[in-house]
Amino acid sequence: ECELPKDEWAGQRYREATFTTIEAVTNGSVEGGYDAPWGSNLMSGLSKLMGGEDGDAGLLGDQNALDDLDTVGDANLWLVIQPGNGGPVEDWVNCEKMALASPRTPMVVINGALDKVKGGFYPKVFFPKLAATVDRFWKKFECTFYLKPFSDKGVYGW
Repeated sequence: ECELPKDEWAGQRYREATFTTIEAVTNGSVEGGYDAPWGSNLMSGLSKLMGGEDGDAGLLGDQNALDDLDTVGDANLWLVIQPGNGGPVEDWVNCEKMALASPRTPMVVINGALDKVKGGFYPKVFFPKLAATVDRFWKKFECTFYLKPFSDKGVYGW
């Protein structure tokens, strides 16, 4: 999602932002490291295998569009886009790790399906790590703007 605007938009603050992944933030910089989902590990390996000399076929997005990350503590803000929802549930667990590693860095989550996380959509028996983060972390999260899909006579929209 960040490749096109990074090239086309001339906004200074946008260009100064560091674009990285939850994995990069939690790997090596957070106690316990990255909780890796098996699905993205499989796709990452397949992407590297198919990538030939470049080593990345782009199955998980253009990895070249991401910036290198030196330290976690330097962030002024974490803007986390769509953790868990449409991706691995481990993203939600890793967000808590990021917050614990740098408690002064504010975290803004966009399109995170926090209603599903907070509301018990994911059973504790199948997702014990996620369930543990809900009471400790996600239930304390303040929702400031909330969009919920609605339907009218079988037609869905926002």
